[in-house]
Amino acid sequence: MLKKMIAVLTALVFSASAAFSVDYSGKTITIWVPFKAGGGTDAVARALTAPLSANLPGNPAVVVKNMTEGGGIGSVNTYVAKHGKDKDGLVVLATSGSTQLPFLFKDKRVRYDYKNFVAVHGAGTGGVVYVRSDLGVKDIVKDFDKLKGSKLFYGSQGISSLDAVPALAFDMLGLPVKLVYGMKGRKGGRAAIMRGETTIDYQTSSSYNKHIKPLVAKGEMVALMSWGVQKGNKIVRDPNYPNLPSFTEVYEKVTGKKPGGKEFQAWSAMFSAGFTTQKFLVLPKGTKKSVIKTWQKAAAGIVANPATMKVLNGKLGKYPHFIGDKDLKVALKKASSMKGSTYSFLKDWLASKK
Repeated sequence: MLKKMIAVLTALVFSASAAFSVDYSGKTITIWVPFKAGGGTDAVARALTAPLSANLPGNPAVVVKNMTEGGGIGSVNTYVAKHGKDKDGLVVLATSGSTQLPFLFKDKRVRYDYKNFVAVHGAGTGGVVYVRSDLGVKDIVKDFDKLKGSKLFYGSQGISSLDAVPALAFDMLGLPVKLVYGMKGRKGGRAAIMRGETTIDYQTSSSYNKHIKPLVAKGEMVALMSWGVQKGNKIVRDPNYPNLPSFTEVYEKVTGKKPGGKEFQAWSAMFSAGFTTQKFLVLPKGTKKSVIKTWQKAAAGIVANPATMKVLNGKLGKYPHFIGDKDLKVALKKASSMKGSTYSFLKDWLASKK
């Protein structure tokens, strides 16, 4: 018994000393963002640079690199090829729904597996659907027939991306939205509607707040609905946009029935992976345990600081943050797994959109 106690104490001391041995003094930490600057993932990464620097041992410089060659999927493939065996935590990958959903869809271009990542920080987000004001639509429920009769064009980065969420939502509502492919991220979609090339768009909360909300205030764009947020088994209004109905609320009002069936099950699965558990910072699975613990401790320090969270919530919206190894594992699994029946439905639906 005494030998066993000594062994346990020795292991604890070794574990503690290993955690303290991580020191990033004089180092530069890179957040690898697989999208252009200006998008939601980029906004989250840039908002975290100063807090991470303050909470990581040695207060290293933390910089964002927008690695866009090959698009989001190609960039994550490149991260895995170049840094998949790293152990030091110097280059961390920022993922989003636009990299998670292609993995769930078994996109042939994907060369990464979420089972080979370890999450050190996670966060949810929201999204807002809006249209150009020259459509003359003010309220999505009251003016639904007018919206349905309008020429609706949506700038998409590809159906095997986060854009599958709005595309299926539009289908469920019976809106005749034409998808215009070739956009470089949601930033490209935003630029297209601002130029008048498209008429309907959505942005994640951080991008909407920064770029579109001011245009809504000027009367150039009109916000129609948010996707909502998960509350238990229900999707309710996003508290960041209390005056906007959620997608499920709009669906019920314009169709006269509650959402359900295979379509809604598929949409809910994508919403969960693309929004409820959307943004992650991940390291390769082979990263030293002491490094992973150090990163997770830094993330916990950020979330525990009210002043820091006030700044982050102001920039990104107030959404759940996932910290601690146990909660992060659950969140990452939820974001990167899907029932076989749901996948079968989506496989056919995705094929119909190509």
